[in-house]
Amino acid sequence: MSAGDQKSWDERYRSGEFSYRLTDAFVTDAHENYLLPLLSAGSTGLDLAGGAGHHAIWLAQQGWRMTLADWSGVALEIARQRAHDEGVDRLETLQGGATEVVEEFHAEGRRFGFLLVSFFLDRAVLPWLPKILAPDGLLLYRTYTADNQRLGNPRGPRDPKYLLRSQELLEAFPGLKILHYNETVVAKGVAELIAQRTSAS
Repeated sequence: MSAGDQKSWDERYRSGEFSYRLTDAFVTDAHENYLLPLLSAGSTGLDLAGGAGHHAIWLAQQGWRMTLADWSGVALEIARQRAHDEGVDRLETLQGGATEVVEEFHAEGRRFGFLLVSFFLDRAVLPWLPKILAPDGLLLYRTYTADNQRLGNPRGPRDPKYLLRSQELLEAFPGLKILHYNETVVAKGVAELIAQRTSAS
């Protein structure tokens, strides 16, 4: 991401465009049906490119030890203030580009019980994600597909480099065990994946 892109996102957060967002049903369902049954209580989670932290803060409130990483310093400041106001003390924030962040974690040997990537796509990041998952850790990934543009949904990117091809997410992590996969093509195009790093991978 360029400095101009970063400034643009800072301005969008500063304007209040993302001042309040509900926790996505994909995240709440994944928490109930996958995180709670499969991970140890209080496991670490990374919300990558997580913006102002509406998901990271909610997950921290459920007892997970969360790290929120994003390029926008303004978004992270909003997240820190909201976490303070809501008494959330299990939230670490880290500013940086997604590739930079995951490469740094990998170099440090840092691993997470689960990773959340929500409505963000940088294909250079994808190969790194399994490398920073702890054994038996979970990857939760959801973002727009190229069908989103075809269906005329006003939300979401227009540049194909930020849109998944059909089945692309399903095939992106060959070393992980797929637990859930779905593509939506009604009103909007979205792909969602939940996968697990097995002990052997």
